[in-house]
Amino acid sequence: MSSFVLCARNKAGQGFGGRTSAPSYLVVADDVVEPSQADIVTSYVKWLAEIRAAAKRDDGTSRDLVFFVHGYNTPPREALRRQRRVERELAQRGCHCLLIGFDWPTGGSAAAYTYDRFQAQAAAGYLVSSGLIPFAKSSRIDCPLNVHVMAHSMGGFVVREAFRMIDKARDADLANDWRVGQMVFFGADVSSSCFALDHPDMLPVFAHCGRLTNYFSGYDQALAVSNVKNIDIEARVGRVGMPVDTPSPEKAVDVDCGPRYDKAAITKFTEIDGMISHSWYLEDAVWYDDLAHTIRGELDRNAIPTRRNVGASDFVLHTDPQ
Repeated sequence: MSSFVLCARNKAGQGFGGRTSAPSYLVVADDVVEPSQADIVTSYVKWLAEIRAAAKRDDGTSRDLVFFVHGYNTPPREALRRQRRVERELAQRGCHCLLIGFDWPTGGSAAAYTYDRFQAQAAAGYLVSSGLIPFAKSSRIDCPLNVHVMAHSMGGFVVREAFRMIDKARDADLANDWRVGQMVFFGADVSSSCFALDHPDMLPVFAHCGRLTNYFSGYDQALAVSNVKNIDIEARVGRVGMPVDTPSPEKAVDVDCGPRYDKAAITKFTEIDGMISHSWYLEDAVWYDDLAHTIRGELDRNAIPTRRNVGASDFVLHTDPQ
């Protein structure tokens, strides 16, 4: 099945570059490993129709849609590889979702953190205006679709900024009570402190999602304070979890994946590229087991069998397959 991508990168050569631009709507064939301008669908209406057709089941219902937002220093080829991996792993666990990649521009170097953060903020609005809102409108009018969002690394910052923008600029044609279902952060490059109850930075996210699950690991080297390039030296939620000294929103779920990372002892990736301690989730079976339960949303947070409870909405991912 083809892959769907909402690309906020500028056009460069036959492909896409490292600057923010008006979005392109892509349908990438299975045998294509890197998106190019040849994959562009010129009409958003046609792109939406193709997604709806791909999501439709034989019984007339629709598979859930998951917007996948990659992290910093992720070129289009790698973003597509990760998107396909997540979609495949979820399907193998009976969670047959259709992933839509949100490909925002990165500078192509781990040292370009400041550049990537600037581009992340510039591109964030497109996730809402060209992605979530149109699907919410489509769902409300004639096609019920469950829409979820998952974000890795600086992708969490993209999501936060996108939701803040929509709260500042209300869409007159969309009811204020619109929602996405599950919100998933993993290895998120967002300050832990803003997950405190009623913090203005995250309040719009919690206002528009059904549940937010934050997967974190204390072993994440990319999120060490020394690695955040002096932009924001607060502890990151993808490394330390949500704040323990203040209440968090009722919708918030914290899952400590550090013990699983330590037990899994991944030393080399088989498919993706990147820093192992930061991106290991994407090649770990136990994490995918838990993610599938989370996206389906059929079980209460306390009933998900791949984790154990260690406090109110605080969990530890199991170290071994169940």
